[in-house]
Amino acid sequence: MSPRIKWLMVAGAVVFGLYGLDSLYRSWIEQPHLQITAELDDLTSKLNTAKSEQLAAQKQGKRLDAYAARALPDDPQLARSLYQQWLLNLVEANELTSASVDAAQPVRVEIRSRTKKGKRQTIGHRINFSLRGQASLSKLASFLNDFRKAGHLHKIRSIALNPVGNEGRLDADLTIEVLCLSASTNKDTLGDWQLVDDSSVAKSTFDDLVRRNLFARGFAKALYEIELKAITSNREGVAQAWFRIDSRGTTKTVAAGNQLPVALHDISVLEVLNNQVLVRVNDEPHWLHLGQTIGQVCAPKPEKGEQR
Repeated sequence: MSPRIKWLMVAGAVVFGLYGLDSLYRSWIEQPHLQITAELDDLTSKLNTAKSEQLAAQKQGKRLDAYAARALPDDPQLARSLYQQWLLNLVEANELTSASVDAAQPVRVEIRSRTKKGKRQTIGHRINFSLRGQASLSKLASFLNDFRKAGHLHKIRSIALNPVGNEGRLDADLTIEVLCLSASTNKDTLGDWQLVDDSSVAKSTFDDLVRRNLFARGFAKALYEIELKAITSNREGVAQAWFRIDSRGTTKTVAAGNQLPVALHDISVLEVLNNQVLVRVNDEPHWLHLGQTIGQVCAPKPEKGEQR
């Protein structure tokens, strides 16, 4: 055997030896290490997920504890009856007319159980209400503000508004959803929880909604047509204000404490003096002098090019 062949055989043996050592390293060290690392990463991921779920469960538990003071009573039929009466009282307080409140049957509310895997548990019931009534935009805004401030677990899911004739009234159709929880602390009555002032929406938001009447043509056009023409007294000595209420010259005589019949705005006469009248327009008081229109004293001036 020549030296060259011997060296080739030695080189081949070294190559096969290195390959064998590499295979042993991969199978005994590298692959187990990769497998252990993957398992460790998987366990770390599961641990993080479990911690996140635990924190979410804790937050949910705290939220449910907070909701318990606001929720309707656990008995869904009692909750249904109490809330329906509360809605009717709210409707009456805000002078919605032709009102009706209908309640659907309670529906179970279930969540995934935190103690039994794959199981669900009932935590309460959901009840839908349908409210329909008629009111001026000002009265409706007041109703919505009172509804918002109440602390019950309720929300308006939909609302539809349609003008009714030329009487300044809106037909409102609302769908309301409420929750009664098994953990409720209110057993026989509704809770009296209220939004604090710091978290409430400024009343000016609702005032702007009323002033910017979306159902009036142009910007509060009707307000610029209502003019104080005269102040007189009747046979009983009661002071009366004479208003022109439209472009056709229609005149209405109104005494203090009465409403002015105009479309889409809530206007009442509060006080009548010799040369001025105190009127309340959409819940805001304004003094009106002879020859002035209500639009001049309470509505913002229209932008250039905007129709009055």
